[in-house]
Amino acid sequence: MDSLTTASALAALMQSLGPVKTLLEDPQVQEVEINGPDDVWFERCGVQQPANVKITKAQIETAITVLARLDHKDAKGGTRDGIIDARMDGFRVAAALAPTSVRGPSMCIRKHNLLRLSIDDYAAAGTFTTEWAVKLKEMVRAKKNILVVGGTSSGKTTFTNALIAEIPNDERVLTIEDTPELKVTTPNWVSLESNTQKGISTKDLVRLALRYRPDRIIVGEVRGGEAYDLLDAANTGHDGVIATLHANSSFDALSRFETLILQGGVQWPHRAICSQIARTFDYVLFMARRRGVRRLEEVLALNGYNSESEKYLYEILYQSETKEGGRSQSF
Repeated sequence: MDSLTTASALAALMQSLGPVKTLLEDPQVQEVEINGPDDVWFERCGVQQPANVKITKAQIETAITVLARLDHKDAKGGTRDGIIDARMDGFRVAAALAPTSVRGPSMCIRKHNLLRLSIDDYAAAGTFTTEWAVKLKEMVRAKKNILVVGGTSSGKTTFTNALIAEIPNDERVLTIEDTPELKVTTPNWVSLESNTQKGISTKDLVRLALRYRPDRIIVGEVRGGEAYDLLDAANTGHDGVIATLHANSSFDALSRFETLILQGGVQWPHRAICSQIARTFDYVLFMARRRGVRRLEEVLALNGYNSESEKYLYEILYQSETKEGGRSQSF
């Protein structure tokens, strides 16, 4: 699709989405959810609420058809081509036509977060103390391997960007994402983007990254077999890895990482996998959203793995409710 055709398609797309234009332009709205005709919700400042908006079935279908054209597909309901996962400038869109979307065509439009917060901004907002701001900066500058975890819309990416901002300018940084959202300020930076529809996986890019001789590898989200390759990279001279992972707790993140390695086809004993994870990652930072507020809820330091008891050795350094943990435990 040439630039003129693309421009025309984008104009048609925005016209069909006219009823939700105000929501899309609102800087405080993070997400617009079109569940079906005249059924629109949005998330503003972390709170979900219904919108007083009228949008027709035809308008939603037109928007999905245009998105499919931009992705070089001919959208057809009830087929794989009737399911859209597309990226536009400033937006990520998931959509489906009927009958896959049972109540009619539907869309979820997630706006890329343009907000750039520093570690000091989080401290100033009371998310954690200035003492902890210093500790977090030191973790990054000391090239500790960090896993940032949390549920959907918990603030993982925004917080990861705050950590990235602490990377010294003389380091070569390589980022791997499926949707470019990481904001790197160091001048020597390579950005790689996976695309499963075209057969380019995050696993492929983690392997490729090693040949780029980066000082740091940052993965926007670990969700598959690349978990093993990331461990391998971190253990072959690429310290300072930062990666995000969907998980409901710090402990759940470690279990999920184990599962992803196994799903990648690694034929290792479970103990060996756990031991490798414990040797690789220094800290697990758990982000959570409570009552619309995103915050750093826990910092867990990994101190090893006991093969006899089959438990991780860890210390909870920080919890948002108690501020200081300092409890050495195993699980």
